[in-house]
Amino acid sequence: MSNRYSDKRAVVIGAGMGGLPAAQALADYFREVVVLERDFLPGDATPRPGVPQGKHPHGLLGGGLKALCELFPDFPSTLLQAGANSLDSGLEVRHEYPGQEPFPARDLGIATFTMTRPLLELAVRSRVQERANVVFRDGCRVVAIGATADGNAVASVSYKNRDGKLEILPADLVVDASGRAKPTLDFLQSTGREMPEETVIGVDFVYSTAVYTIPPDATPATKVVVTMPNAPEASRMGIVLLREDGKWFAALGGRGADTPPAGGDAFTAYAASLPTSSVYDAIKDATLHGHIEQFAFPESRRRHFSSTEEFPRGLIPIADSVCRFNPVYGQGMSAAAQEAVVLRKLLAAHAGDADPLAALGREFLSAIESIIENPWSLAALPDLAYRDARGKRPADLEKSIEHHMAVIQAARHDPDIHKQFIEVLNLLKPVAALKALPVMPKAIGEVVKAENSASN
Repeated sequence: MSNRYSDKRAVVIGAGMGGLPAAQALADYFREVVVLERDFLPGDATPRPGVPQGKHPHGLLGGGLKALCELFPDFPSTLLQAGANSLDSGLEVRHEYPGQEPFPARDLGIATFTMTRPLLELAVRSRVQERANVVFRDGCRVVAIGATADGNAVASVSYKNRDGKLEILPADLVVDASGRAKPTLDFLQSTGREMPEETVIGVDFVYSTAVYTIPPDATPATKVVVTMPNAPEASRMGIVLLREDGKWFAALGGRGADTPPAGGDAFTAYAASLPTSSVYDAIKDATLHGHIEQFAFPESRRRHFSSTEEFPRGLIPIADSVCRFNPVYGQGMSAAAQEAVVLRKLLAAHAGDADPLAALGREFLSAIESIIENPWSLAALPDLAYRDARGKRPADLEKSIEHHMAVIQAARHDPDIHKQFIEVLNLLKPVAALKALPVMPKAIGEVVKAENSASN
């Protein structure tokens, strides 16, 4: 099959978990792929300034692992060699919901890994760096995306290099994985286009993260423990997660004024106030390493670029530049990897076209809507349950929440519901799978049986 991209250059803005998978997808087709990154990229798994949440727990969901395996052959071996911990989502993740016992440990066949964000990024970057036609330029600040004379397409990317000198890099395709989408929004404005419509959910969520060595007698039985809040009355939640170095992340979260503290004793006291004692039991006698880190997340933001008329040729925003999810649900990296798989498929579909870039951007932005909708709706449901959350609530919000809680209760008793629920949380199946007719009556039936059993 002919490849009409083979004489072209692609530029990726950002070398994070949005830009790296995209660069891998582009490398199969373009003559050269240049990745521009503002940070100086470390040679080890060290957090960097451009990823302010990099010192906090991150989740690579099953759907994200599947996508990365499509992009990088034998990717699990790369993670294992880097030191990541293999994880069975049914056996080694403990989900604790208020008012009910945790899900039983079941082999659901849903595998992934636990590790720090810097380790995952380093593992992915090392694989991209194997590509001879991919060039990394770090310590470079992007100034603007340049347009063709008629303003209908991208022509270049201007940036300041390590020495502070302005350089202009000709480009046929620009992928904006900057996270804030400023290069894309500036380009749309400078070429006289309207800004995209946005959907915003204000959550005002803050989380604090500590790193501990946990004594053997207090080590959790699973590699991840997630304690969910008593929503919508209270927002306090917690997580403990095994790192690649044998230490444990312990993260506490809360909304609005109920900010988790950054002091050791106060942090432990906050953990003791959670709906269950699992997090507190793990850290009460543990050894704290370093400082407790805090990160504030004011709002989830979804930009509807797909509805923008006459979207410019050769411009593709991706990952957080299109949609930034509430990070407490651990969806962002996995959704970005899935979007990169879509990009690769579209590149293949158009490789033989006379003008392969003509409709690529528009088709990509339309195609990823279904990918975004799944994690967005999963996060919006619990986020909008809080009365002080900002955003438009769907008319059936209460009904959807009731259904969601019914499924959670039924999942304790029914392995099939449990598997579907975890598959949805891992972005392996759409949310609609939980609303399928065979599931809802079963969920209600299991709840009724559980309630009757408790009353006898």
